Amino acid sequence: MRRRPARASTGVAARGGGADAGARGREASIADGCNLFPVREIRLYDSLSGELVPVTAGDAIRVEVRTAPVGTEGAVDVTSTRPFVLFSFLERFLQREGFGTRFLFDSPTGDDTLYELSDDDIEGEHDEEEEQGAVQMSRSDVERWVNVCFGADREGREWPPAEPEDRVMLSDALKTFGHPAVALYLLGTHYSLPLGDAHTGLVTGSKHAQRIREVMTKLARDTPSPPDMRHHVEAFRDALANDLDTPMAFVVMFEWVLEAERRGGEIGDGDLRSMLEVLELDELALPA
Repeated sequence: MRRRPARASTGVAARGGGADAGARGREASIADGCNLFPVREIRLYDSLSGELVPVTAGDAIRVEVRTAPVGTEGAVDVTSTRPFVLFSFLERFLQREGFGTRFLFDSPTGDDTLYELSDDDIEGEHDEEEEQGAVQMSRSDVERWVNVCFGADREGREWPPAEPEDRVMLSDALKTFGHPAVALYLLGTHYSLPLGDAHTGLVTGSKHAQRIREVMTKLARDTPSPPDMRHHVEAFRDALANDLDTPMAFVVMFEWVLEAERRGGEIGDGDLRSMLEVLELDELALPA
């Protein structure tokens, strides 16, 4: 029996939202008692048709990962983990929204695994027996495939690996900059575009993470945000629903942060917490 692929073995995007993550789902509640997002259309770029297509709950997502992490176990180049981090993020985002619960993981090693997630799969840790049980699916049950490619541009050209002198090991990046900085770097560029220099991106990610931590200390903890700032959350969700536009989602989130700073803090942190949860950056909301 084949196991579903390990979720982000890099240890970056695999950091789940806690034991209640599955319960959030499409009707998720946050501190203010409102649903995190209404159910709307999610569109992804289908790499075979070359078109943005809507995703429905009956679809299966075929995720093609073009490149494998560069390095050996324990010494992997952080930039090369990006396709797997994107896969993990897409998997969990669609599961939260109630869409695309079937995945075909097409790895660069030639293995492919068709599996279906359950609510338990997104809640947290699982033993090997549970993960194996999630794999059993028949391709004949799939009504439509949506093909997503990570590790290449829209023309199918694979991203070249970083030069040896420009590589930053994942373990070093996590130790020096922390998980939030690594995630902000890897998700800060749209998946169809190449990443910039690793060291520069990690430094920038670290600064952004620190800014979020600082503004969180000025907000009213576990309190609803002002209704007139809610449009930022809607725009944030719309960005992710539009072909997983993580950089635009980051822009919207920091527009919310800027507005909170302009108001002098002391407003509810509910909106920011909800956005951080989706990005699996919950730790930035924890007390120092």
